[in-house]
Amino acid sequence: MVSYFDSRYPVKRKTYTQSVGKLLPHRISQILQKLGFKTWINRGQTNGVDLKAYSEDRLVLVAEILNWSPVCVLSHRRKNCIIDNLSGYTCRKLLVYTCLENESILEDLTSYEIATLKIGYQIQPKYFYEFYSERDQVNLRRVDSRETKQDIKSKLVEYLHSSSIEAITPVFEIVE
Repeated sequence: MVSYFDSRYPVKRKTYTQSVGKLLPHRISQILQKLGFKTWINRGQTNGVDLKAYSEDRLVLVAEILNWSPVCVLSHRRKNCIIDNLSGYTCRKLLVYTCLENESILEDLTSYEIATLKIGYQIQPKYFYEFYSERDQVNLRRVDSRETKQDIKSKLVEYLHSSSIEAITPVFEIVE
């Protein structure tokens, strides 16, 4: 018999959180690479920043990335871990987040020289999104798609432009 706790997720909870947690850093890394940056993604759910972006060999950006659902609440303990992870760097520091129930907790991050970038919705693999769609639970959730990738790209480009962060070597796409 499946308990209520288990029925809240389309797969085992740990698998769900790992899959969803890796998705947004991967998308952001792809976008940054297309913009000419070299990137590094923290592969595990371990301590340390989630993403680093380099222009040539110079570290220009570190980011913590939260692909959370609208009912998630950021604890002070987790916020302090984010601050600690990002504070060890002298380049631009960024917290990318999807949505939080207690978003006001982020208001003082600028005093730590940490910028925030709100995506506004959680992105999910198609199977997960369909699971929540059948339950009418897609408020502030979107399926991972070209459209969401383009929306995230426009928000990221706007942040990079406003922060004067650019790749030294642009990447040119080969068009056949």
